[in-house]
Amino acid sequence: MVWLNGEPKPLEGKTLKEVLEELGVELKGVAVLLNEEAFLGLEVPDRPLRDGDVVEVVALMQGG
Repeated sequence: MVWLNGEPKPLEGKTLKEVLEELGVELKGVAVLLNEEAFLGLEVPDRPLRDGDVVEVVALMQGG
């Protein structure tokens, strides 16, 4: 199982980009933590997710 935002999901073998696209996440507006390593959405690594991976998707917001 892959942990996605705190919930176990059967996502092994899919790339992080595939998962985000399936969820309808606009890559331009998010940051992603993969096993505590941070990436901007457009820079997510192109490797298959593995059992035990932990993914957190965070929407980027601007303040004023």
